[in-house]
Amino acid sequence: MENVTKKKKMPSYVKIFIGLFAGVIFGYILNFFGGETVPVIKDHILPFLQFIGDFFIKLIKMVVVPLVFFSITNAAISLKDISKLRSVGVKTIAWFLMSSGLACAIGLILANLIKPGVGVDFGSVSAAAVEIQELPGIYEVILDLIPNNPIESLANGDMMPIIVFALFLGFSLIALGEKAEPLNKIISIGSDAMFYIIGIIIKIIPIGVFGLMSVALAKFGTAIFGPVLKFIITDYIACLIMLIIVYSIFLRFIAGVNPMPFYRKALEPWMIAFSTCTSSAALPVSMEVGPRLGVPRDISDFVLPFGATANMNGTCIYFGIIVVFAAQLYNIELSVQQQILLVVQATFLSVGCAATPQIGLVISITLLQQMGLPLEATALIAGVYRIVDQMHTSTNSAGDLVTSVVVAKMEGELDKDVYYDMSIK
Repeated sequence: MENVTKKKKMPSYVKIFIGLFAGVIFGYILNFFGGETVPVIKDHILPFLQFIGDFFIKLIKMVVVPLVFFSITNAAISLKDISKLRSVGVKTIAWFLMSSGLACAIGLILANLIKPGVGVDFGSVSAAAVEIQELPGIYEVILDLIPNNPIESLANGDMMPIIVFALFLGFSLIALGEKAEPLNKIISIGSDAMFYIIGIIIKIIPIGVFGLMSVALAKFGTAIFGPVLKFIITDYIACLIMLIIVYSIFLRFIAGVNPMPFYRKALEPWMIAFSTCTSSAALPVSMEVGPRLGVPRDISDFVLPFGATANMNGTCIYFGIIVVFAAQLYNIELSVQQQILLVVQATFLSVGCAATPQIGLVISITLLQQMGLPLEATALIAGVYRIVDQMHTSTNSAGDLVTSVVVAKMEGELDKDVYYDMSIK
């Protein structure tokens, strides 16, 4: 009898890890040999690597807006009941606010314990190095959620207005009943088409990750070994506490599941978010992973696109640390009341302004201004912000998946057999 051995297919998360690790090594090698100071590296190698990374990001950007629109609308329709849609929506928003507030508190506690701002030498750093932007007030934030023109929002990629319009459309189609079936089918087909495109894009993710990580490490490879190293360590420790301890507690005691299958299945979107610094890049893969975690497609398709826009656990950790860091630079004591107020303010600002580019820097500048703290802290961090933002974004992405599992459990729809089945791809 002839034995036929089939070659085992390498899991996609392994390929992504290889791309990420290879990019780190190659980037450090380029940095060691001079990085951008060497003409050949600056003019030829880095542009090509940047092109590879940008090509991947452009493909993701191409699909993410229609993906969010079709998925949110289709998820709303799939819930089939406005009361259920309201139930899932309220639980999702409440969980986002709670987990973001807790994340900010963790950042504050770690910053108070490790004291990253003590003993830092400013050198020639200037606060003018960071562009100051004003965040809108609460009324403006709420009004900005409603699109003036849905088509314009789709064209500009304004995620929160897109989500709001998709929800209103979903409400209306549910209310119309059988009359809306032809449009419901079109939306369902559109959602399936987006996932088919994602399947194509996934094949080149390891190459894109390699390019992005190579460029990042070539430029910033030695930057972390400066006066802000203690800040970066504090930030990473706080994010790891959120990722490993807090998320495990949520999964174990709220969702009632063993956390280990979650971390194995969520590794792939986590690595994409870490290497790209954008939740949008990880979102398509997260939406494939959600059903593998036993979350019904209608719930995961609602929670995950919403979370990629509004759930910012990792970034909220940064808010807590940067404010304490700024205070420590000038030996300013922050009262407990001030720090509690910071947690509340940062939580609501992060949810309301998630679509703003470089949101971490923008909100941190506003928080420092409102608390009368020096902006030099942000100027010090701005040069290496991408390094800390990698951990923020990956923590955000994993938090979205945790929320989807928790909400599914609260709705009584989490399929634990699927959650524990590691053979589902």
